[in-house]
Amino acid sequence: MQILRFVAALMVVYSHSVKIAVEVTRSNGLLPLSVQMVGRAGVDIFFVISGVIISRVSIGLSWQEFAWRRLRRVVPIYFVACVPTVVIAAKDGFGWRDVLATFLLWPATDVMTAPLLTVAWTLCFETLFYAAATLVLWNRNALYVLLGLFIGAMLLRPIGPVFQFLGNPIILEFLLGVAIARLPEWRSARWAIVVGAGMIVLAGPIGFAPSGDPIDYLVGVGVGPRLLIYGIPAALIVYGTMQIKAGPSFWTAQGDASYSLYLTHILILLTLLQFWLAFPIAPDLIIILSTLACVLFGWAVHTRVEKPLLNALRGQREKTLRPA
Repeated sequence: MQILRFVAALMVVYSHSVKIAVEVTRSNGLLPLSVQMVGRAGVDIFFVISGVIISRVSIGLSWQEFAWRRLRRVVPIYFVACVPTVVIAAKDGFGWRDVLATFLLWPATDVMTAPLLTVAWTLCFETLFYAAATLVLWNRNALYVLLGLFIGAMLLRPIGPVFQFLGNPIILEFLLGVAIARLPEWRSARWAIVVGAGMIVLAGPIGFAPSGDPIDYLVGVGVGPRLLIYGIPAALIVYGTMQIKAGPSFWTAQGDASYSLYLTHILILLTLLQFWLAFPIAPDLIIILSTLACVLFGWAVHTRVEKPLLNALRGQREKTLRPA
């Protein structure tokens, strides 16, 4: 699963690197663009993985312990990544909606607003899912209330942004993860990885691959078809991966760094865009070198910033829980 997290992050980075190559050279290289853009499905794989992981790590935890661990894992390094983003955005200015979307991960006011760090649109849904899980750990009966509210919000989505966000069908991808986390082991299900990957890759050439920008995703434009085109295959891939046991390795370490990679890659790509505009090279080289640079920088941020932050917060929490 850790390796799959890295693969999912790499898919997103790759698709964004392709956009950089197109902007610089007006070409996407050798592979068809319809195939390259399936890297967007890395987000859907992430959402399903989150459903699986939260179902498992929450077992035996109080709601306070769960909430703290999620807060510690997600927020500190995210705020660090936001610093350069806010500095850049300050040149043109931003408003209170941007502040809410960026620092509280709440995009829905009178106008749907994406976070200043655009890739954090996914964190808006992750945070919503964590909040729901916390409520369920606090009181199991909250599950039925939350399901009712979700269905109600889906029906009221035409009214405005709040219902579009709370009733966004993409939330069902987390529930797919929750569901498959409860399925029994089945070694033959490894083939589901091939089936799911094939479905995702073929979606582009046959013209079914969904597209859009962060606001479209937050509003829920085209999310229904996306559940079928990317969500179901993502669940197949995750379930198949769950049947494979892997010990610690270089690749699992990359999985540990996948969150830092995901958060920081846009900043690196924007910097590289200016470099490639000044020193253009072949599009395929731009894609490969840009992707590699993002991976290396993400690893550096993980080892030099994210891990020390996590260790410091873990130690602080243990200190507060230690009896006098």
